[in-house]
Amino acid sequence: MRLLKIMQENERFSQTEQAIVQYMLEHPKEVAELTTREIAAKTYTSPAAVFRLTQKLGLKGYNEFRIKFTSEISRVNPESFSIRHRPVTQKDKPEDVVRKIAALEVEAIEETKNEFDIGQLEAILTRMEKAEVIDIYAYDQNYALAQMAVYNFMQAKLPVVAYNSMNSQISSALLADKKHLAIIISRSGENRRLIRLAEILKRRGVHTVLLTVSPHSPLVNLCSEYVYIANTTNFLDLGGMLFSVGVRYFIDTIFAMRLARRYDEIESFTDQFDDACGSQYDDKRRIW
Repeated sequence: MRLLKIMQENERFSQTEQAIVQYMLEHPKEVAELTTREIAAKTYTSPAAVFRLTQKLGLKGYNEFRIKFTSEISRVNPESFSIRHRPVTQKDKPEDVVRKIAALEVEAIEETKNEFDIGQLEAILTRMEKAEVIDIYAYDQNYALAQMAVYNFMQAKLPVVAYNSMNSQISSALLADKKHLAIIISRSGENRRLIRLAEILKRRGVHTVLLTVSPHSPLVNLCSEYVYIANTTNFLDLGGMLFSVGVRYFIDTIFAMRLARRYDEIESFTDQFDDACGSQYDDKRRIW
């Protein structure tokens, strides 16, 4: 909540800036929808003053400010604030849907990226590289994300497995030890089956990385660390779609960081993989 904390420090701002900040803090829902010109009109200031304020807050402009501000507000009070309430309705034409979905997915990535801690990402990758096994735990739609992560990370020479059934998840958790690393994917952070697994992993001394939206969810208290992923809880707010975009972005980022660290090694492995599979269409050994 770094941005909100800074905005509450009045001594940082001029009287004009304080008026803008006060309006934003008192009307967070409006900030998600209003332009700089509209904010200026509401606060009897100017668009230039709004822009200068966002720069003073260490951001490049109002659009970046709006994404970060609404992200932090939604985390403080997710029940009363939704930055994407009903983005698609019966009034939307196909061209509207095409435009909105593209914008929403970009926003989900930007929101997730703005909350990333580069040091944390590097530390997570280092733990993954040292682990004998990386276990990913997820259910339903999130299990498809876990399977994609397995494919990508295996190509990057990381020993990853994903579990879906309750029996296999509980068995793997009971067999895990400090040489394992666990990644738990949960939209709500409140899934009871995942909570039970996290309790087992904690007792086993396994370092766990949780991908979820709220820092106040029960799972956060059971996991070693937490990575914020953009999300809304309501299905019609397209929360599932947004969360999957954010998780894929996290997976792709870790994969690309691994590739940057071990490029030559992974390139050689990829060549071996292609040769084993038969990479050319006219190769009689080709297996797909």
